[in-house]
Amino acid sequence: MASKSKSSENLKQKSLMSFFGKTQESTPSASQQAKKHATEKQSKPTPKDASKIASSDNVLQTPAPKKPNLHALNSSAAASSSSYSSGIKDTPPTSDAIDVDMLSSEESERSKPRGATKRRRVVDDSDEDIQASGTSSNSRHSSSLPPSSPSERRSRIKKARYSELTPDEDEEDSEVSSSFTHRITKFRKSPAKTGRRSSKASEDDDDFIVPSEDSDADVGSMKTSSSRPSSRQSLLSDEVEDEEEEPISKKLKSKGKANIKPKASTQTSDSFSFLTAAEQREQDKKEEKKATESPYGFLQDVKDKDGCRPGDPKYDPRTLYIPTKAWKEFTPFEKQFWEIKQNHYDTLYEDDARVGHQEFDLKLTQRVKMSMVGVPEMSFNFWAAKFLGKGYKVGKVEQSETALGAEMRLADDKKSGKIKSGEKEKIVRRELNKVYTNGTLVDGEMITDDEAGHCISIREIESDDGSHNTFGISVLDCSTSQFDLAVFEDDICRTKLETMIRQIRPKEMLFTKGNLSISTTRLLKSILPAACLWTALREVEARSYDDTLEDLKARFPPTDTEEVADTDDVQLLPESVPKPIRDMADSRPAIEALGSMMWYLQQLNIDKDIITMRNFNIYDPMKRGEGLVLDGQTLAHIEVLLNNEGTEDGSLLKLLGRCITPFGKRLFRIWLCMPLREIAAINARLDAVQDLIDHPTFESSFTETAKGLPDLERVVSRIHARNCKVKDFLKVLGAFKKLSRGLSDLANASETFESKTILGLLRSAPDLIKNIKNIESMFEKPSSDKDDELIPRDGKDETYDEVMAEIEELEQELDGALKKFEKILGVKLNWWHSAVGSKEIYMVETTAGQKNIPKEWTKNSGTKAKTRWLVPSLQKSIRSLKEARERRNAAIKEFKFRLYTEFDEDRSVWLRTIRVFAELDCLFSLAKSSTAIGEPACRPEFVEDEAAWFDFKGLRHPTLCASTSVDDFIPNDVKLGGDVGKIALLTGPNMAGKSTVMRMTATGIIMAQLGMFVPAESARLSPVNSILTRMGAYDNMFSNASTFKVELDECCKILRDATPKSFVILDELGRGTSTYDGMAIAGAVLHELATHTLPLSFFATHYGSLTDDFAYHPNIRNMYMSTIVDDEKRAIVFLYKLVEGVATSSFGTHVANLAGVPMEVVERADTISKNFAEQFKAKLQEKQKSRASGRLPLVAQADFAYLIQLATGKVQLPEDQAKRKVVLSIMKKVAQTYIATSAS
Repeated sequence: MASKSKSSENLKQKSLMSFFGKTQESTPSASQQAKKHATEKQSKPTPKDASKIASSDNVLQTPAPKKPNLHALNSSAAASSSSYSSGIKDTPPTSDAIDVDMLSSEESERSKPRGATKRRRVVDDSDEDIQASGTSSNSRHSSSLPPSSPSERRSRIKKARYSELTPDEDEEDSEVSSSFTHRITKFRKSPAKTGRRSSKASEDDDDFIVPSEDSDADVGSMKTSSSRPSSRQSLLSDEVEDEEEEPISKKLKSKGKANIKPKASTQTSDSFSFLTAAEQREQDKKEEKKATESPYGFLQDVKDKDGCRPGDPKYDPRTLYIPTKAWKEFTPFEKQFWEIKQNHYDTLYEDDARVGHQEFDLKLTQRVKMSMVGVPEMSFNFWAAKFLGKGYKVGKVEQSETALGAEMRLADDKKSGKIKSGEKEKIVRRELNKVYTNGTLVDGEMITDDEAGHCISIREIESDDGSHNTFGISVLDCSTSQFDLAVFEDDICRTKLETMIRQIRPKEMLFTKGNLSISTTRLLKSILPAACLWTALREVEARSYDDTLEDLKARFPPTDTEEVADTDDVQLLPESVPKPIRDMADSRPAIEALGSMMWYLQQLNIDKDIITMRNFNIYDPMKRGEGLVLDGQTLAHIEVLLNNEGTEDGSLLKLLGRCITPFGKRLFRIWLCMPLREIAAINARLDAVQDLIDHPTFESSFTETAKGLPDLERVVSRIHARNCKVKDFLKVLGAFKKLSRGLSDLANASETFESKTILGLLRSAPDLIKNIKNIESMFEKPSSDKDDELIPRDGKDETYDEVMAEIEELEQELDGALKKFEKILGVKLNWWHSAVGSKEIYMVETTAGQKNIPKEWTKNSGTKAKTRWLVPSLQKSIRSLKEARERRNAAIKEFKFRLYTEFDEDRSVWLRTIRVFAELDCLFSLAKSSTAIGEPACRPEFVEDEAAWFDFKGLRHPTLCASTSVDDFIPNDVKLGGDVGKIALLTGPNMAGKSTVMRMTATGIIMAQLGMFVPAESARLSPVNSILTRMGAYDNMFSNASTFKVELDECCKILRDATPKSFVILDELGRGTSTYDGMAIAGAVLHELATHTLPLSFFATHYGSLTDDFAYHPNIRNMYMSTIVDDEKRAIVFLYKLVEGVATSSFGTHVANLAGVPMEVVERADTISKNFAEQFKAKLQEKQKSRASGRLPLVAQADFAYLIQLATGKVQLPEDQAKRKVVLSIMKKVAQTYIATSAS
């Protein structure tokens, strides 16, 4: 005990091998003597080896007793290698100082060192605590350091060190080998233990135990050794040769290869312990459970299929990279799941649990590496709609066969030799039924409104300067399966694109990454609804022009006759392809946009249902030459569809849209975006509206017919897609029957109308009774609304009849068997069938105490009164019956689809009837709105003329009239064109009502050409072909444009597109720059409009000098909003009346006082304003005196310069005869005005 106490005081915590480094002066312990004895017996060098050692001067021999070299010991290299000294023959080669002392003697003898070499080693020291059994008072360095505490040992961090071994150090370390080899013999490998994965030198790092046959001294030594931590690991550099390690490695592999398991953690210096077999099994179970419940590795570092992570500009959120290793570890069900999920990662299913928990507070649970929340299956549509409303995608995976169906499939595959290997084929098949997005909804239960939910695909081809880019557009309304294709070259303002986006307001947009230009992207971000879903496709996903053409040919294959007919005529697409697509076939961007849309629909698994409807149209967003053009800016400024806050409140659509059917509401929106232009069409619609107003009882008949009608337009599309429930199909048949009869009755009632417009519309509706009877004759009417099957009538489905005959035969056979059993038992027996599923059917039910039950019968279940028996002799027949019933269900399903196909063949007939009723609904909406706007209201009178003009008496703004917040609205007379100037130069203070008058006039024109009454005393006009506006001051941050830049962009568009039949509104042009620049731009634009462009215009301005400059112009009327001003009190009263003349001032200081600006500031501003006006007037008078040309305004000088150029032939008159006539008339009046002025 004294020696142990003494040795513990001299403990050195540097290397495992220092435990064996003792001098001869040290008193050996009993265990050391035993080790020395074992070493002498097992590790004695051969004479041959001894001679080699003796013959070398540089090779160390067994040293004489001397002091140990602590420098070598502390490096850990002297004791951890067997290749640097030929004298240490029995030291096994290893790089792990832990397990070297645990090798068996047999393994030790197999390793033979070669010779003494000086090598540099990298040693990774641990904080191991080695206890010397003796002291070395004469050591080179002091070794009497106090032992470290366990906490100190844990906190010490060791680093790899380099040491150069010298021959002297080799000599001093040779005596380590003697004790080291002796120590090795006390360890044997445990065959029952699993090991850890090896380091470089040894691939097996197993646990070892002490053999039971060892002596007491050996056991004591083992306890001393095992109580110390032994986790030191050494990493040898590449210079260390490992040839001598191979025998040991091979032996270890052969002995324990099957039991080797990698360990996740490394044993610490003070926590090493041996586990029993039971403890190891328990530990393995815990690790296995932890691995099972831990999340997938590929979800911890998410990547898309291209290897891009979230945050990367090229990251695709729709795809997920799953490594090959993970596929091998998946269960069959997990494979099913991830095969779908890897291509739809942004679709709710893996992350839906967390989203559902965060968004809707659903209960979150964890199971099998997945987070889950649950909702009832019957409420799927309800919850899917809630997720969609938040902007998410939702995927629906359904079981495509029953368990019995899977067994039957495998049996059929086995018979036909098509059996496939793998567990995947043995489980019930599940398929991605559908992916739901806001822009591609088809199911009526998920569509939350009656408006169309458009998905738009955009393809852009940039021009060299970016000002004439070409756009290909494909618009889809999935609910009605209607495609609209468009291609157009747009200006730098993207006018046509903006108009189209504002008209359709898409809910989802498809685009190819990197295809859209920066300016286009900025525009889309500024005008698309906030809830619009942006879906970016990779370049490999966006189909090319050629690929799309090939896909169209495959989807619409030609017939044999068409193939023969096309041999002499070169066409890009066959006649079987819908005509609108063929007309667009030579337009690359439009076809590519359509290709991207088709690819996307294919990913959502709805492409076949929608594309096969063949509902394709060509869409022109502006429709020039067909109706009144309202571009995107006009729709926004006049608040046609939405107000300036992005809602429908106060918009023209909200006021006039009074349709009662969903398909009528969608059609009315189209009418409102594109009013009529032809006088005949306008008057015909006005006649119909007048008839509806004059016959109020007709509305009640219409309402009765429309009551309870479903959204027939959408349901017809769902029937084509075979996605309609039986009860909805029956409801549709009943609705069409009611609709057909109702239209017939309405047509009869309209015969007394003065106009034949409504009668002609109603008579154009086809008679549907024959078509409906044909469909109803094919199936038995269900007995109740809960029945979800359409049973074919006898002879209408051969397959169903055969299956039912087989079922009837099997049921009779089983009933006969039951009667035989009754005779045998002499009691009354009954069949028992499970109420759920078809697994337990045809069980024989007896009383609980029934005796004489056949031995072969097996008790299945029972109650206190009854017992149910499984009869083996009937199982074959029961199995056949189950299979027959399965085939019956398949036959009924197939018959339902055949019935839907029969209905779909008359799709054009159904849709034509729907269109007639929708148009009638829109006419009723116009009639209701005409009466709702109040009095006075009048029918507008249209006059055909070469140029546009209008004359409104007592015009009111319809929206403000209907508003409850406005008690009294002041009407105004508005007249432009005809016998007065076409341009109104409008002046007056802010808040006086200039913008309201301009918007009111534009709204009156839209309502008149829409074909309804106008809120005015009288209205006469010549139709306008377009309304162009530039109103309000706002920045467009997304378009990188300032207020002034936005003004000039829109002004440029107006000057380019306006015609003598256009109506233009320009509000305060030029205010975004300096006074002189703004005044110059405003004057130049006004002159261009009045002299050359010649549209009807409102030009509102605060530049009072323009009224003086253009006082001479015969095409400009000076008008202003009248006010009452009190200069003493600086008070102003707005009269909101439009009158002829010029406003004396803009009264900015008065408005400032009205706004509450401090009086001292207002007075100072008024002084500065007057001073500035006097200086400006003085400079102008001085200029006129100094120059003869100063007597004429610059704009008048421009007119005379134009006349001179016309006379000299430098410029030509406009080609349009009407416009030429107007220009010459204006120039003549200008000349006459100044001649008369100079004469006077």
